[in-house]
Parts: sequence; C-alpha cells; structure tokens
Amino acid sequence: MLRSALVVCWSHAAAVAMFLLALTPAFAAPPPRSPRVVALIREAEAAFERLDIARARDLWAQIYDIERSTVGICQLGQLDRRLGRWVDAVVELTRCVREMRPPATPRERKLHETRHADLAAARRQVAELRVFAPAGAAPVLVDGRLVDESGRIYVAPGQHEVAAAMPDGRTVRSTVHVTAGESEPRAVLLSAEPASLPLVAPPPARPAGAPAQPAAPPGRWLLYAGSAASGAFLVSGIVLHIVASLEDSALRDEMCKPDWEETDAARRAMNTIDVEQHVSTAALVAGSVLGAATLVVAVLPSNAQVRASARGAEVRFAW
Repeated sequence: MLRSALVVCWSHAAAVAMFLLALTPAFAAPPPRSPRVVALIREAEAAFERLDIARARDLWAQIYDIERSTVGICQLGQLDRRLGRWVDAVVELTRCVREMRPPATPRERKLHETRHADLAAARRQVAELRVFAPAGAAPVLVDGRLVDESGRIYVAPGQHEVAAAMPDGRTVRSTVHVTAGESEPRAVLLSAEPASLPLVAPPPARPAGAPAQPAAPPGRWLLYAGSAASGAFLVSGIVLHIVASLEDSALRDEMCKPDWEETDAARRAMNTIDVEQHVSTAALVAGSVLGAATLVVAVLPSNAQVRASARGAEVRFAW
C-alpha cells in the first residue's frame, strides 16, 4: 500500500515538473541585445528625430546585419518609403508583413493595419514582373541586377531589359516597358535566340610586293548587251540615212521640173527629210560610241586605269 502511494506521488511530481519546463520558454524573456545594437538603435532614433532619414536608414541597415529581426526589416521598409526608394521599400515591407505575428492586442492590430497600408501605398509606385524563361536558363538579370525569378520581381516604372543565360552559352533577353500601379504582373517571355552564324575567315592578307590577283572578268551578259545595243543603233542609223537620201533625191528630181511649184506639201517633205538625216546621224554616233565602249571593256584588263589629262586620255596598266 505504501509502495503504491509513493509511485502515485512520484508520477504526479514528474508531471508537474514537465509542465513547468514546458512553460519556461513561453514566459522566458527575450535574449538581451548586445551593447552595440542598443547603441545603434539609440543613434538611429536620434537621427530620425532630427529628420536625418538617410542616416537613420544606414544605422538600421547596420542593426539588421547584426540582428536579423522583424523589427529591423520593418524599420528599413518604412525608411526606404520615406526616401522614395520604392522598389526596396516594397521588398522590405512585404517581408515585414509576412514575418509579423498575428495581432493579439488593439495596439498590435493597429500596427498590423498600418504596415499593410504602407505596403499597399508603396506597391502603387512600382510595377511587378513575372518572368517565363526556357528550361535551364539561369540566372535571371533585370537591368544587369540579379533577381530571384521564383518570387516577385519589382521594378521602377520605365523600360527594363530582362536577360538569362542558357546552358549552351546563348543569351535570351527581352525588353519591357511598365508603368506604376499596374493591377496585374507584367509577363515577360524570354525566347531562345537563333544560334549565331559561323564566322567566315577573312581572306589572307597579300604580302607586300606580291603581284595582285587579277579581278574577275566582266560578265558575258554585259558584252552581249553592249554589242546588241551598238548594232541596233548602227543599223537604225544606216536605214534612216538611206531612206532620207532616197527621199531627198526624189524631191530634187521634182524640183528640177519646169512646172514645179513650192507648196506646203513640198515644205513638209523637206522638213521630214532633214529630221530623218539628223536622227540617222545621231543613231550612227551613239552606235559607234557604244560599240567602242564595249570593245574597251572586253579588251582592256580589269585592273587598267583610265585617267584624263590635259593632253588627252591616259591609259595605265597595272601588271
């Protein structure tokens, strides 16, 4: 009987001890801050009171590097919002709201609502990107800045370049223009660029003093076209000259008759003969010039130089 009573007492004592051990962490005071952090907080509060927001922000950044707390990230978000650093403020306030514990008192509830309102105001000043990159493309850069493509990407209003590196060394990129306060994230699609064409090696440089390689001869079509055009002009000029000569002879025979009189028809015939003679002469000259030019192109070397001088045309050959 005595043994059973002792067992019961010991079991109750063990249960009470375990309950007290479980409650100890809940009521334990938070770990004390280091003197360095306490001094930085005092200096940051003093800078904020004299409206030196930039200095206060720098001090809270030092505090957060030493002690990564929810209070530190919330303070950084508030100070960046005052400084107009909207992208940083949105990132920090998003973490602040996510890490804050659910409010338990009216004061905590009011602070919770204030942080959410500050985040909403800051998000109206930025835009959000959602990047869709090919499989294996990493890392993702926005304006040359490394970002976490798995989360939200906030950028300032304006034009931005989004790029990522493919496993084969190619780069995929896209340019997007965003405005502040867009209701939905702007989708950015990164498509793989076509593989670059192989580079063609330049021809080897010709050593000094080496003979120049002859250029390719002119195309045969040029020679054929020049010859055909020259022949057409010459034939036309000869035919017109013969016709004009025959008509002129006939008109002169008529003029030699005793009963011939100058009429309007006779004057028109003389004008027609004059026009035919001028046209035939022009056709003969054009055909001759075109034929000579075609002959020069066909006969002269392709690297010959023709220069005009005071004494006439000078033809220089480069061998």
